[in-house]
Amino acid sequence: MVTVLRNRIIHGDTREVLKDYPENFFDCICSDIPYLIATGGVSGINKGIPTGGILLNREGLKESKDLKRKWLRQNENDDNVSFLQTGKLFKNVPKFTEWLPEVYRVAKESSHIYLMINGRNLSSLQVEAEKVGFKYMNTLVWIKNTKTPNKYFMQQAEFILMLRKGYAKNIKDMGKSNIFNCKNPTGNKYHPTEKPVELMRSLIEESASKGDVVLDMFCGSGSTLIACKELGIDYVGIEIEKEFVDIAKKRIENPFYPRKNEMSEQGNLFMKGGC
Repeated sequence: MVTVLRNRIIHGDTREVLKDYPENFFDCICSDIPYLIATGGVSGINKGIPTGGILLNREGLKESKDLKRKWLRQNENDDNVSFLQTGKLFKNVPKFTEWLPEVYRVAKESSHIYLMINGRNLSSLQVEAEKVGFKYMNTLVWIKNTKTPNKYFMQQAEFILMLRKGYAKNIKDMGKSNIFNCKNPTGNKYHPTEKPVELMRSLIEESASKGDVVLDMFCGSGSTLIACKELGIDYVGIEIEKEFVDIAKKRIENPFYPRKNEMSEQGNLFMKGGC
């Protein structure tokens, strides 16, 4: 049972945690939701044979020139194998229908909902969201200044499905564009699908004010929550992976919390007597 209802990061399954919250509680919802990034799986794993254009042994992943291999997470072979077999980057990918009804229940009337999604899943997310009662408002575009390899044009943008519950409410800056240019965190990330704090802040500041509470039900390493704290807005983050709960809590406490490689570099300097 949740006793403190705001300004906390909860380790747990969104589908269960939200049951502890009352109806019409959250003033805004902003989340980078989990979804399948590829359809189906593949066969021939670890047999060293080409399947669907990808060489499936570890050496093949390293040596292949096929652009598709760049979808895979580098130097994390276990996760690469899982991705190839299932189309998932993570173990926990609930169906939209499993969490959307609870999110609708806890959202306030007239609240804005921002859900990050890729092009492949955009239409199905909208359909399922409207089934539970959400109303479509807009499709926002995040230009992330990095490109993902693709046979059918390089992917340089992601989408944000903007919804509402109940009657319409204007954003604060009605002259704001639906195109957001924010640099995508690359390389040394806190989280494999980490989103820039700047992007989350640009959304939240249009739909929430001090005294409001924002929900991120798949909060990862906490970018949404940090944006809320910077704006002086209350938050609730839910995350099923303990590793990222711990990182999010440390980032909330310390805006300069080092990334993994930075921690290694600091440790090396300490061991060498550097400064």
